[in-house]
Amino acid sequence: MEISALTAFITPFLPFLLKLGKDATAAATDSAASKFGEAAWQKAQAVWTALSPKVDAKETAKEAVTDVASNPEDEDYQAALRVQLKKLLANDAALTDQLTKILQSDSPDNLPTTQITQNVRGNQNQTIGQVSGGQVFGNVTGSVTIGSLGNSVASTPTEQASAKASDLPIKTILVLAANPKGTSPLRLGEEVREIQAGLDRSKHRDRFRIEQRWAVTPKDIRRALLDCNPQIVHFSGHGVGKDEPDNKSTFSRKISLVAEETTGPEGLLFEDETGHSHLVSSDAIANLFSLFADEVECVVLNACYSAVQANAIAQHIPYVVGMKKAIGDRAAIKFSLGFYDGLLAGRSVEFAYKLGCNAIELEGIPEHLTPILKEK
Repeated sequence: MEISALTAFITPFLPFLLKLGKDATAAATDSAASKFGEAAWQKAQAVWTALSPKVDAKETAKEAVTDVASNPEDEDYQAALRVQLKKLLANDAALTDQLTKILQSDSPDNLPTTQITQNVRGNQNQTIGQVSGGQVFGNVTGSVTIGSLGNSVASTPTEQASAKASDLPIKTILVLAANPKGTSPLRLGEEVREIQAGLDRSKHRDRFRIEQRWAVTPKDIRRALLDCNPQIVHFSGHGVGKDEPDNKSTFSRKISLVAEETTGPEGLLFEDETGHSHLVSSDAIANLFSLFADEVECVVLNACYSAVQANAIAQHIPYVVGMKKAIGDRAAIKFSLGFYDGLLAGRSVEFAYKLGCNAIELEGIPEHLTPILKEK
């Protein structure tokens, strides 16, 4: 089942379908049949009859449907509806099969429903609309030849961008957090909530998802990378390293210092099986990420003294953010907020990094130069 095709088909009918069962039933039916054709309207009613019980049982799905019905041309509403339909059908093979048969069924005038596809880079074609009973539905882009009929339909650049965006793969952000026993408490929950809030408000929220792992051990990190297949990995927690004499940071994400005259280990603190601190060497974590270099695009190490490990990981991963010295808890949270505001808005990692640094600066916190960006 192509979720984009289902959304494209049902969207123009929703303003009429939601009136069914009310006083406007007859008027809605007559108006829809006149606008779309009797065959297409009957097919839309059949789809809605099968789908509506599932929609009514889930509040977020009902809200998405209502939003689209109020403004069928709104791209953000359509994107939200695609997400909800995908969730509804994910574990319901019977409903998926039923809807597929309805959409593929022939109309009374013996014109079968035809999916319109668009060639894209790679080895896949993407469904961008449908033809049913002589009517065209969906975000049809460019000049498209439909079947053997020789008909073509033009669309606006906005519709073209919408269709392309809807077919982009969903990226996973894996958030790893650790605050071992005996270390100063960090506001990690607030940081993760801010990232999630940024995703919820983003116009590209259907293109990202967030996975969270807390109190992580080295084993947890390995398994999370295997289970979640993330494109962005974000670590929040403590770090170990040498402090600078003029560093006035308070509430820092530093757990201890390595003496200035020594060359002791620096890096990130995860947890062991008892919940206590476990320092992971730069070589070990860099070697781990090297095994996932074909999947992970960006790593953010939001902890003190993480520049050493950022340099090591950047040998394998395109973009890595680290902290070159101790950073305060408040500054670390503001950096995350700005960084993901940029990234979830569809901007580049470089832009998101600069926005994160500026978010610290705008708050009047003198630590906006602490984050560093390393590129492979």
